[in-house]
Amino acid sequence: MARIDAAVATQVADVSRPFQSNRDSEAQTRQARSAENSASETALAATEPRADDVRAASQRMQKVIESATGRQLDFALNDRFKELVVTISDRKSGEVVKEIPSKEFMQLRERLNDLLGVFVDEKA
Repeated sequence: MARIDAAVATQVADVSRPFQSNRDSEAQTRQARSAENSASETALAATEPRADDVRAASQRMQKVIESATGRQLDFALNDRFKELVVTISDRKSGEVVKEIPSKEFMQLRERLNDLLGVFVDEKA
């Protein structure tokens, strides 16, 4: 009787082994994907720049631009839209050579934003 039980067990194992290996490989794939997703989320969080890093990079850029071109590079923050505004000016005359985004664009944006409030009521 023991021989019959052993033979049946072997046959059952032979039949179920491919299914089990498929389940094992699927489980490994799921684990690898979840580990990959968590690693990519961690990498994205780690790559977000800190304010100190941005300030240091802007100061380095200012020094390079000023020494290479003789022009002054200034960074400012637009209070209303919380956006960075870059101004390039001549060091000797103080004349603004380029402003990114331009004053005209910022004024247009403010006017469009004000008009949007007329057309769309934000109160619910």
